[in-house]
Amino acid sequence: CERLFGQNLCQHGFAEMCHLHRLMDLTRLDATHHVLDLGCGNGMIAEYLSDRTGAHIVGIDFIEEAIEHAQVRTARKRNRLEFEVGDMALLDFGAESFDLVLAIDALYFTDLEQTVKEIRRVARPGGILAAFYSYGRLPGEPLESFSELVLRPEGTPLAHVLNKAGLPYRTWDYTQADYLHARHKRQIAKALKPLFEAEGNLFLYENHAGEAAGVMEAIEARAHSRYLYLVNL
Repeated sequence: CERLFGQNLCQHGFAEMCHLHRLMDLTRLDATHHVLDLGCGNGMIAEYLSDRTGAHIVGIDFIEEAIEHAQVRTARKRNRLEFEVGDMALLDFGAESFDLVLAIDALYFTDLEQTVKEIRRVARPGGILAAFYSYGRLPGEPLESFSELVLRPEGTPLAHVLNKAGLPYRTWDYTQADYLHARHKRQIAKALKPLFEAEGNLFLYENHAGEAAGVMEAIEARAHSRYLYLVNL
């Protein structure tokens, strides 16, 4: 919701508007860029980035309904916005097609090694992968058996794949930003609880409040981290 993210782009993760603006600044996104947005959902983030910069963006997602919504909503912007149903581990694009690949909380339910291989294939020389990526202790995993080493930017599953592929990267730590976002999310959920209850949607309140509490507890226990990776492809 707008109160949480700063603007309602149907964000499903923890990407606030200031984080997206930082992403644009770091990648120097402009109208000369051809961009691939992995896991684009309904494409509202891609549309916002393109509207702000003029960049040509292709978004893919495996959810057909989300892609259909994106295509209909952006029909008049097809000169710079395209949306397709696709698998990020098997990209249907030619080699060296994109200057920038975006993965905003999109690399959790895929074969990371195969996906990075595909990203590398479709990226042009000098291309960049920009990925917001969170990692932490899995639900039910004993805290005493969890190593904090995997929370370091060079220790996450994504980092291991990048290191194995010999891809250099820089990182920015968004763990504290994640904590503040979760705290704000919990506050908003509590404020809106009567509305959820009146609409018979108390489960939505419980879902949002529970997720926020879980992230806060994990960070307090040093069992969760979040980074922005900029990878030279």
